[in-house]
Amino acid sequence: MRYLPLFFAASVVGLTTIACGSDRDRSAFDKAQSKGDPAGDLGGGDPSLGPGSESPDGKPEACAAEVTTANRAEVDIIVVIDTSGSMMEETNQVKQNLNAFAQSIGNTGLDYNVIMIAEKPKKLPFAPPGFSPPGICVTPPLAGADCANGPKFHHLDTAVGSFDSLQIILDKYPQYSAWLRPTAYKVFIEVTDDNSSLAFDAFDPQLLAKSAQQFGDATNRRYIFNSICGYKRNTPVLSTQKCGSAENTGDQYQHLSQLTGGTVDSVCETSYASVFDNIAKGLITKLGCEFSIPKAADGKATDPSTVVVTYTPGDGSAQKPLTQVTDASKCGANPDGWYYDDATTPTKILFCPSTCSTAGADTDGKLDVAIGCVAPPPK
Repeated sequence: MRYLPLFFAASVVGLTTIACGSDRDRSAFDKAQSKGDPAGDLGGGDPSLGPGSESPDGKPEACAAEVTTANRAEVDIIVVIDTSGSMMEETNQVKQNLNAFAQSIGNTGLDYNVIMIAEKPKKLPFAPPGFSPPGICVTPPLAGADCANGPKFHHLDTAVGSFDSLQIILDKYPQYSAWLRPTAYKVFIEVTDDNSSLAFDAFDPQLLAKSAQQFGDATNRRYIFNSICGYKRNTPVLSTQKCGSAENTGDQYQHLSQLTGGTVDSVCETSYASVFDNIAKGLITKLGCEFSIPKAADGKATDPSTVVVTYTPGDGSAQKPLTQVTDASKCGANPDGWYYDDATTPTKILFCPSTCSTAGADTDGKLDVAIGCVAPPPK
């Protein structure tokens, strides 16, 4: 499934005209939308009349609305790799697949950064034939040349052992926190063939205590933990069976994935292409159809009752407004629905699943968000 790019092209940028106010006004707006006109030729109206009133010719009064672009969610991806001696092949698989993974995330339109917490290979004056020092050096285009950082990549060079990944995430937070964006969702990817000496239910509250802005709280976590560990494919998560080359099932990491809605996959796979693909699909499903609510041109917060979301299919068919619903429970009855993350103080526009698989999957389509006029009430 393909998703719209990061920045959706707006059909109009600036001020346009959209009917607002009464049910009669909304009907006129719907008719204009069905003709593929994002603004709608609604007859103008007498500017001396207030919103929701009619002009002398009986047509609904119009109001000025700003039509702007919608941006997908920001995501900070934190990859933590056990670089102990038993992880040479696994580390190489991460190196081979990380660029493709980042590209697939970028293709969905998610605004991503990648932070690597792992040891870099030491430069030795002499190395026996066939010997590679432990660690990982990510290649361009994600990283810079010779293990350097890139525009969307930062590497914290630190040794990660068999049992201390979770502790290092906590201890090294001051060193990588400057690379995190407070507005971005956090996505951890743990890669290890062993287990954590720190229990998952001790790690979680300590991480949340680092920054509620960055990681959320116990009622609304803003992080996902994905585990590439000793899990054996085609067995239940938290099964006592481990995959062949792993030292441990990594149950503490699996617990964290269950707690946060992350993906669990096997560290024993000979190719990590499908492993990272599974993580990408899970990430897209959870965050790929989230959009920030645009602010008004004057920089003030947007009145959520004045937002209209309009989708123009890439096949050239007619533009249509998407339907706002009160919450996710109304998605089944409204196949083109969207809703706010919080009905009282919304910060995001969320697509219903069916909308995500149509408008959200239309690479060539456009999404317009108009603000400033009274919108139809949510269904």
